[in-house]
Amino acid sequence: MSYDLQVYAPDQLDVGALRNLVSGIPGLEIDGVDDRRSLTVVRGVRRRYSFTIDGPERIAAEDVPAEVTGMVLGARHLYSVVVEGSAESEIPHALRFAKQLTVALDGAMLDVQTGRMWSRSRSRAIARPSRKTRVATVDLVWCCLREQVPADAPELVIAAAERHLPEALPRRFGEYEPLQGKYSETGREGFSQAWRAATSPLFFSGSGPCIGGYLGSGPGEQYPDRYWSMSLQLLADPLKEAQWREVVRDLFTALADTLGTFYASAEVIRDNIWSGRSAWSDGRTERVVRTLRHLDGWLGLSPIPPWWSWFGSPYASVAELLPGDRVRPTSKGVFFESAPEPLPRDQLEPLSRWLPADLFARIGPNPGHQQPVPLIRAAVVPKELS
Repeated sequence: MSYDLQVYAPDQLDVGALRNLVSGIPGLEIDGVDDRRSLTVVRGVRRRYSFTIDGPERIAAEDVPAEVTGMVLGARHLYSVVVEGSAESEIPHALRFAKQLTVALDGAMLDVQTGRMWSRSRSRAIARPSRKTRVATVDLVWCCLREQVPADAPELVIAAAERHLPEALPRRFGEYEPLQGKYSETGREGFSQAWRAATSPLFFSGSGPCIGGYLGSGPGEQYPDRYWSMSLQLLADPLKEAQWREVVRDLFTALADTLGTFYASAEVIRDNIWSGRSAWSDGRTERVVRTLRHLDGWLGLSPIPPWWSWFGSPYASVAELLPGDRVRPTSKGVFFESAPEPLPRDQLEPLSRWLPADLFARIGPNPGHQQPVPLIRAAVVPKELS
């Protein structure tokens, strides 16, 4: 007989802490430690075998069950609690310990036999701002050539959100307000069908800290051009925590790698007005570059320093000029982090410090404080994008 329990957690305990956790349960104690970091737990005066604790094992995001991802932020460690070859009477003891380990690590427990999840974690909860207060947002944008966007783009977006950031799943969606589509009713297929039928961008709302975003329309686009983009807007304050930054960064790079992206950015925008479920702009809100495309074609890299950048072909080769300690290669491009935490533009160094200045668009005259800001095309645009 074997009974398996799995505990997924964002952190790990050392052997001493595990021993203390076990000994805190009456009648249980650790018998020994082998070379595989496997702990044998015995019970009672006769020191009868009860269960085994294996781990922790470091795991990748794609190996974490979606149910766990939805409960626990940044679960990257796995413990296995196994009752092997002993009486069924030992299962309650293993279950009790597994739950205590889950609480200690703020994780989630999976009963492999029943498929049931158990967790008390509140790690994905955020403090929501009060209505009508000023908030900073992080605006993510992925830029692609339309011809390179996969036909199953919505499915790829959903899969990446489920794996890395379930809050980015589209609660509601549609081409105009009020958004008519409900993901809880239509699921992935309904969202995909709406995208294929859309003649203009398909907007969607998310769950905190994700506010919402859009997908450029698919084959039904009414006025197609060479360029396609997707966006996602998030509240900035939660991303001051490392675990939130990690999962958002994983989503950012995963979509850059899978959507046919040639450039992606994350920019901090201050002084938005929080309505309670969305962010609005007024005269105090920082000016933004809504798009780097124009009727004349691609305008070049953003002149406003982004917090994050991702460079695909044809920009990936020049990205080698960026400082190496802030660069991370991905499967199809190069990720660059201007600062460890989400900082606004006036606290970031311009990318033109390292990259050729003629690759960047320039901000044009704006006496009327136009929003978004007008741009002048870069002196040099890669021929693939011109």
